[in-house]
Amino acid sequence: TPIQQGISSTEAKNNDPTLFHQYIFEFDSSSNANTNSKKLVNQLEKSFPDLKFTTIRVIDHSLLKAATIQFEENDNISISDSSSPSLIDDKKSTIDQVIKLASKSGYVTKIYSNHSIQRPNIVTGEDVNSLLSTKQDSDNDENRHLISILPQMQVDRVHNELKNTGRDIIIGVIDSGVDYMHPALGGGFGPGYKVRYGRDLVGDDYDSERGTDPIPDPDPMDSCDPSSGTVGHGTHVSGIIAGKSDNYTGVAPDAILGMWRVFGCDGNADAIVIVEAMLDAYDTGVDIISMSLSDPMGWSESLTAIVAERIILKGVPVVAAASNDGELGAFTVGTPSVGKGVYSVASFDNNYNFFKVFKVNDKFYKFNVDNVAKEKIPNGQLVIGDKNIGSDTDACNPKNIPSNVNGKIALIRRGTCNFADKANNLAKVGAIGVIVYNNKKDETLSPINDGSSIPIIGITQEVGQEILAEIEMKSQESAVNVTFSDDTRVLPQLTGNTVSSFSSIGPAYELDVRPSIGGIGGNVLSTLPRQSGNWGMLSGTSMATPAVSGTVALYLRAWKDKNGHENKPTPTFILEHFQNYAYKAPNRNGENNVDSPNRQGAGLVQIYDAIQEQVHISPAAISFNDTEHLQKTQTLSITNYGNTFVSYTISNNVSVSIIPYNTSEGYQFTAPATYGNDSAQLEFSQKNITLAPGATNKIDVTVIPPNTNPAEHIMYGGYIQFKKNNESSTENLGKDLTVPYIGVVGNQRELPIFHHNTPQLTNTTNITHFPAYDSNEVFVFNRIQSVATKKKIDKVPIFMLTLDNPTRILSTPLYNEQHDMIGFASFKNDTTNFSRATSDTPAQFIWWGGDYIPVKGEAENKPMMTTDPLASITPNSILPSGTETFESQVKISVAPGNYRIGLNALKWFGNPDNPEDWETWTSGIIKVL
Repeated sequence: TPIQQGISSTEAKNNDPTLFHQYIFEFDSSSNANTNSKKLVNQLEKSFPDLKFTTIRVIDHSLLKAATIQFEENDNISISDSSSPSLIDDKKSTIDQVIKLASKSGYVTKIYSNHSIQRPNIVTGEDVNSLLSTKQDSDNDENRHLISILPQMQVDRVHNELKNTGRDIIIGVIDSGVDYMHPALGGGFGPGYKVRYGRDLVGDDYDSERGTDPIPDPDPMDSCDPSSGTVGHGTHVSGIIAGKSDNYTGVAPDAILGMWRVFGCDGNADAIVIVEAMLDAYDTGVDIISMSLSDPMGWSESLTAIVAERIILKGVPVVAAASNDGELGAFTVGTPSVGKGVYSVASFDNNYNFFKVFKVNDKFYKFNVDNVAKEKIPNGQLVIGDKNIGSDTDACNPKNIPSNVNGKIALIRRGTCNFADKANNLAKVGAIGVIVYNNKKDETLSPINDGSSIPIIGITQEVGQEILAEIEMKSQESAVNVTFSDDTRVLPQLTGNTVSSFSSIGPAYELDVRPSIGGIGGNVLSTLPRQSGNWGMLSGTSMATPAVSGTVALYLRAWKDKNGHENKPTPTFILEHFQNYAYKAPNRNGENNVDSPNRQGAGLVQIYDAIQEQVHISPAAISFNDTEHLQKTQTLSITNYGNTFVSYTISNNVSVSIIPYNTSEGYQFTAPATYGNDSAQLEFSQKNITLAPGATNKIDVTVIPPNTNPAEHIMYGGYIQFKKNNESSTENLGKDLTVPYIGVVGNQRELPIFHHNTPQLTNTTNITHFPAYDSNEVFVFNRIQSVATKKKIDKVPIFMLTLDNPTRILSTPLYNEQHDMIGFASFKNDTTNFSRATSDTPAQFIWWGGDYIPVKGEAENKPMMTTDPLASITPNSILPSGTETFESQVKISVAPGNYRIGLNALKWFGNPDNPEDWETWTSGIIKVL
């Protein structure tokens, strides 16, 4: 998903990803999905005659036999807050009963919620059409060369030296369609064209969240009007992989594309549509599946991740975007990229970018314009905008603004007050524009302006100080004039070849190394649909993903050219080989360090080295886990597939650490992440190895975590480096190899789940203004009157959750007023696999309609720590076997009376059977009428 800029959310979300009560029932792999689907619907209709069950989609595939089934509920009564789900009639049933019955069927093995996955939103860069025109221009030729992402990944060397352009390798793209009539994408669809395979699974008007039905057709064309809010995500992705024209070259320009369209013009997709596209691409015989999409869940049990894993085990690499939530801190990598074996792709910035430029006297500088004031900043004389220039309060105090700014452009330093206040203070004295330089080294500045009356631009600290010196030097001699150009220039950017700020930070919630590999995704030039301008610059892990997919195509082409179709390398082998030879970036350019594997994975893919080098290490990434579950010693296997002896010295190249939490405020994740220098020691069973051709050696690696405070949960990491010794042969074996490793100091199980003062009982999902009922207040749930009168319900019990850390299970014991447990409250939301809170999703809401599942036997006079009877068969979990009848634990509605509801969260890595592994909370009295 490409980076979204200027988007912040104060509206919390319901933890209810399920679409219109649609659930995906997976059947036994040896059965027939169509037969089982009909059988299951018949059983459900007999058991619940008041409900209507509709089979939405059936997949009868060797890798997945499943059916998506929707059941309808009474929607005549709704909560007053329109963002909340509807309350169902007491005679109706919820998913708990349906799941319970399905679990006794003998042929249902898993159940997943069919939920919505966000349509990729993209941010366009500068207008680059002139750069890609057919007009021959030496400046444009140079700019095209500079802006290309190919050199950073060694793709240009593969094209030029190895004559490898990915010929006839088939890449299946799961995306928003493609404008295959674009000249760089072949000008047609079907046999003989570049875009040869695929179909449209959804149609232009499809939106899973609005409930519009998919209207599939065999043509994956993206013909969406730009006014719909889309500018051609799938077309841009396709061009990165295989675009080819006189003035543009993709990563694998002679590869063959398939496009499976899963997004409409202005809407999201549901999980089962994406899964069907994946399976269709697999059946078509693609060599690679590329998925520039992400669902913000760090658990690996989503259906898209599971199907991706199954496809990988069949020999087809699946490449997926890590996501674009890096500014939100650690543990923000999404699914399906967290799936086992999936190529989870981080984004690195392009070395060059298009910049607007201005000239001070005779020298050009680049700048970033503010994102509110659109008027062009005028040319004119440049003067100092504060008497104490360089302070933290430049232009914040009107008394310090010199009178000579009248009619001129003011230069000031970034500081404590906001940009609009600075600009408006200057405007009152007559300034006609503002140039703000940063107060931090080596960082570009994009002013955020909430109401400036004059235009603002931002520049780096270094440029600002240089211009300031020029003004001070010439103040007694002549004026310093500034001229703003209408043109853009391709110039180096400070963040080139480092991880993009938006790229999500790992690891996966299971502490697997994620992301796994990097591609260029920051400021990438590629194709756009003709109606959107043909060409454009976009940024995101969405762009890095096809870049990596293209390099996989080059690797497969090289393998086939050398070995034919025999002994095709596994997806795991290819990923490991990419990881062995990837480029490791510093945390920031100019710093003498290495960035964390939790940001860059193994690093930026270097495809020429991956093709040429013949020594291989497996596994190619190590997680030592946390110190409570420490996997202290692990074994690497290094194999020499070449024909000469090689010799290496093994060492520990530590990376920056990540300080994930602001412990002064509990355990909230720092956003953006904070970095440190805490490093682990590694002990090796051998420090020097020599390998004969064809030989394999094993090296044990033992970790000694850094001696840091376990309460801080420092995330350490680095790279095990195999440095080639001088006596080794240099022929085709000249590169060092590395293996990323990560770990956490501390026990993840000890981390709190609930943020302080949460959960809270309320009656709305508006996070900015809601009443909170404490343990001494009585919440009146007037359910009977509401059902009888069909009126709006003012007070439905809704629970607001802010989760400092993720939890797999939320158990929901129901008590009477005396705290005797009588069963488990049945919520209208999925209560499994919660993600941690972020500034984009600061809270989640779940709500109770008055139903519960009674427990057998005597009530217990203590809070229930274990999961409810249906917790082991809720979505995303394996169904247990059993002989008890469905009727023995059917969900029922509570009688009028006073109740309390507990919300017990399973701690990170917690054991559901251990009461100490649950974090508990109990509400005040809920009086049900």
